[in-house]
Amino acid sequence: MARLLLPRPDPKPAENLRFLRAAVAHQCNLACLYCPKKAGMENHVPACLRGNRLSTADYIRAQRAVAASGIVNAVAWTGGEPTLRSDLPAIVVAGRRDFARTEMTTNGLHLPDMFDDLAPNLDLLKVSLDAADPVLAQQLTQGKPEDFGRALTAIRLGLEAGLPVGVNVVVMRRTVEQIPAIIALIADLHADVGRGTVYISLLDLYYTPSTRDFWRAEFVAMDTITDRLTELLGPPVEQFRKGCVIRWFDSAGMQIRIKDSHESTFRGDRCTGCPVYCQEGFYGLKLSVEGWVTPCPNGDERNGVHLSADLDDQQMTARVTPLTRELAGTRLVEGSFATFLDRNGLDLTGAPARPLLPLTVTPAGRQ
Repeated sequence: MARLLLPRPDPKPAENLRFLRAAVAHQCNLACLYCPKKAGMENHVPACLRGNRLSTADYIRAQRAVAASGIVNAVAWTGGEPTLRSDLPAIVVAGRRDFARTEMTTNGLHLPDMFDDLAPNLDLLKVSLDAADPVLAQQLTQGKPEDFGRALTAIRLGLEAGLPVGVNVVVMRRTVEQIPAIIALIADLHADVGRGTVYISLLDLYYTPSTRDFWRAEFVAMDTITDRLTELLGPPVEQFRKGCVIRWFDSAGMQIRIKDSHESTFRGDRCTGCPVYCQEGFYGLKLSVEGWVTPCPNGDERNGVHLSADLDDQQMTARVTPLTRELAGTRLVEGSFATFLDRNGLDLTGAPARPLLPLTVTPAGRQ
């Protein structure tokens, strides 16, 4: 079992953090129905660079160049599935030195193989678990029957090590009624372990042109979930971060986190005339396995810079500096979700009704 060097029990990151979403793998061992695989998952890169992976040392230099800006001060490792990369511990150890906060998102299937090396260098471990029903979970991930248990094992590992754990739940029409059961499942697991900190993170379904039909059929507006939880649990604690409002509810001691990017998002000058008005806005930077840095959820070669292996450290920093400065100048845009719907020709008015959140979510203080 890993022993943490610096236990940090509060899962809430500071409001002034700007994140680098660092994709360390371009492949995944699952094929989740909602995942934008054609868009590269979170590994956004122009087609001409795709597959030219940086070495371990050069990837570390690239993420350090972003940190050197002083504006991007947190990192979240993602993919694909980050644990498919054998040198991930070296990348994470280096990131621990360069960033004020370190996080990683995983499906957990291979986490035990490198957990002891990762855990002391993480402030937060995020594990994906979209359903409490193993059959439904397998349908969503298109994985193996044993994958559900492996995800729970990953959560348990984090708790046993005293590491804050976030359980990521993508909210869809077919899973929204699973939320109370997920809360109960994780609460029981936490009680069984008897240590650590865990919360449930409810995430909105992300749109890309390749997932358009699935998104239209499955999207649930997070403000409806927020309203329902407020009705059941009382007003949340609100945290204002670049890019979104985060709301924290307490259900019998279990924290429920909602990232609300629908009321407004942060945008930059580049967003004004962009033909692809994205759902998420401009709130951080993304680093691909190839060294491509961009603020945008696409591989458009006009929207990023390449931190190639032939650049020295100073050249890498100089190349990424204009993007970090632009990030510092982004601004809150009210009503951006309505603009996103209009720009992408999306209409939610005809979506089929479905009951949301049955009355089994328990207020704090009641068991």
